[in-house]
Amino acid sequence: MNSHRSFADRLRSTYPVIVDGAINTELARKGLRFSSRQWLTANLDAPRVVGDIHRSYAKAGAEVHIANSFSAARHALEPEGLGDFYELINREAVRLCREAVETAASHEQWIAGSISSYASGFDPRHLPPLETLSRNCSEQAALLVDAGCDLLALEMLFDVETAVAMIEAVAAAGVPVCVGLVCTVNAAGDMMLDVQSDAKSGAAAVRPLHSALPEIIAALAKVATPIVAVMHCATAHTAGAIEAIAAHWDGLIGAYPNVGMRDSSGTWCTSEAQSPVVFGSEALQWSLSGATLIGGCCGSEPAHIQALVSALQADTSSGLRS
Repeated sequence: MNSHRSFADRLRSTYPVIVDGAINTELARKGLRFSSRQWLTANLDAPRVVGDIHRSYAKAGAEVHIANSFSAARHALEPEGLGDFYELINREAVRLCREAVETAASHEQWIAGSISSYASGFDPRHLPPLETLSRNCSEQAALLVDAGCDLLALEMLFDVETAVAMIEAVAAAGVPVCVGLVCTVNAAGDMMLDVQSDAKSGAAAVRPLHSALPEIIAALAKVATPIVAVMHCATAHTAGAIEAIAAHWDGLIGAYPNVGMRDSSGTWCTSEAQSPVVFGSEALQWSLSGATLIGGCCGSEPAHIQALVSALQADTSSGLRS
């Protein structure tokens, strides 16, 4: 790997860290259906496709690459009869990512292991009890770090209980941890954790971000290098979420929102999404608002990351330096 310093050292730079864009919607764009068995086994059955996606983001200028382990927890694989492939799928996620990016670009690059709240069908009611979830997250964190990850990305955190359990589970891994909170804005204009349903009852549930953050931040006390990020949200809500996080958190902040949205058929729609140039312009404002890690989530493509890099490089008045 062509990194010459630790990721923790890179975070001390005044220049934002560029994260890659979407993996899952890129896989879907290349023909792998969401939440299907072929999507879960892409690292084994379509390694060239996965590698090509990582390679494209490296060429676009991404420094942090999130390995394709988002849906590779035990509780996601075992219901599909893939428990025996759990370790192999996770290790291949890291290997494919590392081999692709180190041959695609010469700038410093780091690998993040994704550990998410994904459960079958993207339905949080299918998540296991918190004790099992915690055990599974701890196991996956240790595996991903052993496979060579430089940091961990906890993704799709939608409620406090789940977030705290997952944070505490991975703290012992000893690497930087980026906590990805999914945020939205309610009808009254308040920034909320985007809780789609209560994991136990299925009832609608919401929690204001400002009231959830203190508990989440307290759980980060044992994490060596914590980052609090807003992810998988609308780009229009990103600046507000960064502001809300900064009001409670004086540490590192990340932002990697969606481009477009899921439509009624369950596929991802980008027909009304921001162009790469507009995305890059908005991302520059997130960096000026205090975001240290910046990239894209669902719907973003290598062109969006390239535009983000160009926008940051072209800005000569912000005082950003590498």
